Amino acid sequence: MRDEPPPVRTGGGSLVSGTEGARRRGMNPPLRVRRGADELRRLLDAHTHDVRALDVSGFRDWLARRLERWEHDPAFAQRARIRDLRRAHPRLRALEARERDARAADEASPGFARLRAVDRELTDIGKAVAGLVAALEGAAEERRPLLTAKLAAFRARREALRGEREALVAASDTRRELERATAELDAFRAEIGVDREEARLRELLAERGRSSGRGGAAFEDAAVAAVLEHLVPELASGGAGEGADPGVRVLRGVTLGAARTEIDQLVVRASPDPGEPVEVLALVEAKRNPDDLGHGFRRRQENLAWLTGSRDGYDPAAYRTRSFPRGHFDRPAVHVQDGERHTLARESFCRFARDPATGFFLDRLYLVTRPGTLWGVGAAAMSRIAHRVATDERWEPESDAYLRDLLRWCLALADPLEAPDVLRLYGSSPERARQLLLLE
Repeated sequence: MRDEPPPVRTGGGSLVSGTEGARRRGMNPPLRVRRGADELRRLLDAHTHDVRALDVSGFRDWLARRLERWEHDPAFAQRARIRDLRRAHPRLRALEARERDARAADEASPGFARLRAVDRELTDIGKAVAGLVAALEGAAEERRPLLTAKLAAFRARREALRGEREALVAASDTRRELERATAELDAFRAEIGVDREEARLRELLAERGRSSGRGGAAFEDAAVAAVLEHLVPELASGGAGEGADPGVRVLRGVTLGAARTEIDQLVVRASPDPGEPVEVLALVEAKRNPDDLGHGFRRRQENLAWLTGSRDGYDPAAYRTRSFPRGHFDRPAVHVQDGERHTLARESFCRFARDPATGFFLDRLYLVTRPGTLWGVGAAAMSRIAHRVATDERWEPESDAYLRDLLRWCLALADPLEAPDVLRLYGSSPERARQLLLLE
């Protein structure tokens, strides 16, 4: 038995090893899962609207399809409302330009540094005064004289700073111009209502942030249930579907204490000796949005290069942590899940190798996603496109020249390998096509 590596807690999910585990997580297996070359071909043929293959005319249709979806998003609609409000009041842009110019002139003035220091100290003193007032309300009698003295000192300092600030502003033409420009801009924003619309947008974004995690967590649970129902029996029995090895486990959220490495799921075969490394049978990448498969696939190629010691496939500097100070996977790590320890080392990944024809790690890299339209860019890029469309005051979709510029910008956001390319790689053989699981 080898020396046991120090524990590296690399995941907080629960250990699940069968359909009963999925049932305990609130699932009702079996899920409806579609697999195979026909399903993959149907997804590519019927649902691919790849922006990278479009001319201006096709891009106009592509945008129209996206707008049908975006306009149901309250935050997008609110941004568009602000955009149209700004377009209807060109004076707003003139006032903003004046305020920017006045701010630049003020920052270049000789008295700016002292004014900024005074403003910062006034802010800090304001917080201190508020804290002392609150402390005095519940203070014991013996502490009140000290708190009262501190409060009086801060208030005196605040009055002195206010006097100094008034003198500095009176002596500064640029600061007085900035304050006039700011006041006029604020008044006009209130008059046309843009400040209220922006406040509403902030509320919508906060609401979205509070609710964004729920759908992702549900999909992650569904992906685990699909792996348990469909992949574990195949991998545990060598594909025969019978006589599954009870030592096969699904590990979730595996990081190994390394940077850039959080693996959704690893299907592993545990060693009878708890101190020996597990054997990894499959790495599973789960993406709720099928357009994110490109990003996930690219990251897992880098991770698998690191995990297998293929040093031409990763930058060691990006992987340096306290656990791996040299940036290489050169020592075992322990994944702790539900109180069980699972040792992983480089030999755990001995079944993974690059495909000679493509240079990618493909075998045993499984993908789980939902059926959906493939737009040719990932979700992050699509969010940037939606933001620009909703906020661009030059928005003119009827203009070919405008659309040509917008298309060129969109194409710059695309990566060389996006989701449609990844799915075509998996569709290159019937066996590999079954490594994609589509969840209904």
